[in-house]
Amino acid sequence: MGNMKRLVWIAALVALVALPLLAAAPRNGGDVGSTSKKPSVSIKDMKFDPASIDVKVGETVTWTNEDDRDHSVVAKDGTFDSDNIRPGKTYSYKFTKPGKFSYSCEYHPRMKGTVNVADGK
Repeated sequence: MGNMKRLVWIAALVALVALPLLAAAPRNGGDVGSTSKKPSVSIKDMKFDPASIDVKVGETVTWTNEDDRDHSVVAKDGTFDSDNIRPGKTYSYKFTKPGKFSYSCEYHPRMKGTVNVADGK
Protein backbone atom coordinates (compact mmCIF):
# COMPACT_ATOMS: atom_id res chain seq x y z
CA MET A 1 0.00 0.00 0.00
CA GLY A 2 2.94 2.35 0.64
CA ASN A 3 4.04 2.16 -3.00
CA MET A 4 0.53 2.93 -4.20
CA LYS A 5 0.33 6.08 -2.08
CA ARG A 6 3.73 7.14 -3.35
CA LEU A 7 2.58 6.68 -6.98
CA VAL A 8 -0.59 8.69 -6.31
CA TRP A 9 1.48 11.54 -4.82
CA ILE A 10 3.90 11.47 -7.76
CA ALA A 11 1.01 11.53 -10.25
CA ALA A 12 -0.59 14.45 -8.41
CA LEU A 13 2.72 16.34 -8.36
CA VAL A 14 3.25 15.75 -12.09
CA ALA A 15 -0.29 16.98 -12.80
CA LEU A 16 0.27 20.12 -10.71
CA VAL A 17 3.43 20.92 -12.67
CA ALA A 18 2.35 19.82 -16.15
CA LEU A 19 -1.16 21.27 -16.38
CA PRO A 20 -0.15 24.94 -16.11
CA LEU A 21 2.59 24.34 -18.66
CA LEU A 22 0.18 22.69 -21.07
CA ALA A 23 -2.37 25.48 -20.60
CA ALA A 24 0.29 28.08 -21.49
CA ALA A 25 1.53 26.18 -24.55
CA PRO A 26 0.92 27.93 -27.86
CA ARG A 27 -1.68 26.57 -30.24
CA ASN A 28 -1.63 26.44 -34.04
CA GLY A 29 2.16 26.18 -34.28
CA GLY A 30 3.09 29.34 -32.35
CA ASP A 31 6.50 29.72 -30.72
CA VAL A 32 6.89 29.53 -26.97
CA GLY A 33 7.95 32.91 -25.65
CA SER A 34 7.15 34.82 -28.83
CA THR A 35 5.20 38.02 -28.49
CA SER A 36 3.65 40.14 -31.14
CA LYS A 37 4.99 43.43 -29.96
CA LYS A 38 3.59 46.55 -31.53
CA PRO A 39 6.19 48.99 -32.85
CA SER A 40 6.70 51.81 -30.38
CA VAL A 41 9.05 54.69 -29.69
CA SER A 42 9.54 56.31 -26.30
CA ILE A 43 10.18 60.04 -26.04
CA LYS A 44 12.29 60.53 -22.93
CA ASP A 45 15.27 62.59 -21.81
CA MET A 46 15.04 64.67 -25.00
CA LYS A 47 15.53 61.58 -27.22
CA PHE A 48 13.55 59.17 -29.36
CA ASP A 49 14.18 55.61 -28.18
CA PRO A 50 14.86 53.75 -30.31
CA ALA A 51 16.20 56.42 -32.65
CA SER A 52 15.65 54.06 -35.60
CA ILE A 53 12.88 51.48 -35.91
CA ASP A 54 12.13 48.90 -38.62
CA VAL A 55 8.51 48.10 -39.52
CA LYS A 56 6.55 46.64 -42.42
CA VAL A 57 3.97 48.34 -44.62
CA GLY A 58 0.64 48.32 -42.79
CA GLU A 59 2.15 48.52 -39.30
CA THR A 60 1.39 51.37 -36.92
CA VAL A 61 4.12 53.02 -34.85
CA THR A 62 3.12 54.64 -31.55
CA TRP A 63 5.22 57.35 -29.95
CA THR A 64 4.73 57.87 -26.19
CA ASN A 65 5.87 61.08 -24.52
CA GLU A 66 7.48 59.94 -21.27
CA ASP A 67 9.31 63.24 -20.86
CA ASP A 68 8.41 66.17 -18.62
CA ARG A 69 7.83 68.59 -21.51
CA ASP A 70 5.84 68.76 -24.75
CA HIS A 71 7.25 67.24 -27.94
CA SER A 72 6.15 66.52 -31.48
CA VAL A 73 6.89 63.98 -34.21
CA VAL A 74 7.20 65.58 -37.65
CA ALA A 75 8.37 63.74 -40.77
CA LYS A 76 10.98 65.57 -42.83
CA ASP A 77 9.00 64.85 -46.02
CA GLY A 78 5.65 65.87 -44.47
CA THR A 79 4.22 62.33 -44.40
CA PHE A 80 3.14 62.67 -40.77
CA ASP A 81 2.88 65.45 -38.18
CA SER A 82 1.75 64.78 -34.64
CA ASP A 83 1.16 68.35 -33.55
CA ASN A 84 1.79 68.76 -29.82
CA ILE A 85 2.24 65.61 -27.70
CA ARG A 86 1.85 66.47 -24.02
CA PRO A 87 3.64 64.41 -21.32
CA GLY A 88 1.95 61.04 -20.87
CA LYS A 89 0.18 61.22 -24.26
CA THR A 90 0.74 59.24 -27.45
CA TYR A 91 0.71 59.69 -31.21
CA SER A 92 0.30 56.83 -33.71
CA TYR A 93 0.81 56.65 -37.45
CA LYS A 94 0.09 53.75 -39.82
CA PHE A 95 2.71 53.38 -42.57
CA THR A 96 1.14 52.51 -45.93
CA LYS A 97 4.19 52.63 -48.21
CA PRO A 98 7.79 51.45 -48.00
CA GLY A 99 10.64 53.88 -47.49
CA LYS A 100 12.89 55.62 -45.00
CA PHE A 101 11.07 58.30 -43.02
CA SER A 102 13.28 60.73 -41.10
CA TYR A 103 11.58 62.80 -38.42
CA SER A 104 12.34 65.23 -35.62
CA CYS A 105 10.69 67.17 -32.83
CA GLU A 106 9.43 70.56 -34.00
CA TYR A 107 10.31 72.12 -30.62
CA HIS A 108 13.70 70.43 -30.23
CA PRO A 109 15.24 69.95 -33.71
CA ARG A 110 18.26 68.05 -32.37
CA MET A 111 15.87 65.21 -31.48
CA LYS A 112 15.87 63.01 -34.58
CA GLY A 113 14.60 59.58 -35.51
CA THR A 114 13.99 57.29 -38.47
CA VAL A 115 11.29 54.80 -39.38
CA ASN A 116 12.43 52.23 -41.97
CA VAL A 117 9.39 50.72 -43.65
CA ALA A 118 9.87 47.50 -45.62
CA ASP A 119 7.40 46.08 -48.11
CA GLY A 120 5.36 43.49 -46.23
CA LYS A 121 5.52 40.94 -49.06
